[in-house]
Amino acid sequence: MAHTLPGMSDIVIETARLIMRPLAPGDAEALAAIASDERVGLMLGLVPCPCSVEHAEGWITNAPEQIAAGTDYPLAVRDKETGTIIASAGLDEMVELGASGREYELGYWFDPAYWGRGLATECTVGLRDWAFEVLKTGRLRATCLQSNPASAKVLEKAGFHFTNTTLRYRAARGENALCDNFRMDKPRWDSLTRPAHLRPPHARKAS
Repeated sequence: MAHTLPGMSDIVIETARLIMRPLAPGDAEALAAIASDERVGLMLGLVPCPCSVEHAEGWITNAPEQIAAGTDYPLAVRDKETGTIIASAGLDEMVELGASGREYELGYWFDPAYWGRGLATECTVGLRDWAFEVLKTGRLRATCLQSNPASAKVLEKAGFHFTNTTLRYRAARGENALCDNFRMDKPRWDSLTRPAHLRPPHARKAS
């Protein structure tokens, strides 16, 4: 029996301090402002810096079709206490893995005003768990600029392991840059989240 993927209205990811929902009309101005900050924008992949509101509106327009197809899950991240949009996060660039399910690239970017509070790690762990629990993902991958050790630390705290370094195009910089790549597969996630006696045999020795 095929696994049923969640629709737009089904997606609400909550952590202790954050709420993640699909992009919606009205989000564009806040997202464009965050992405236009060079401390954020110059670290991103295919997002221009500065980022126009019209460009961000394109993400919102495309979100329903992407989510319906299960290829991408673009999310706005709100502070649970104030309701303010403080970040964008999501899963994209889906790859079919056959019997092992689907693979997505996990990404996030936060308003610098909210850096240094552990929110990026909280967001990454919440999105990671949702991907494996709800989407039944077989594997996640993530990438960050080699010159962005703070993001690498977030991924490592969330249990991702480094795989290699490659050159990838950065739109805001207009050039290729060295990026560190990370990965997490289902056995690794099981080893992090389930009590030892409940893990599948192949996951009990994972580190």
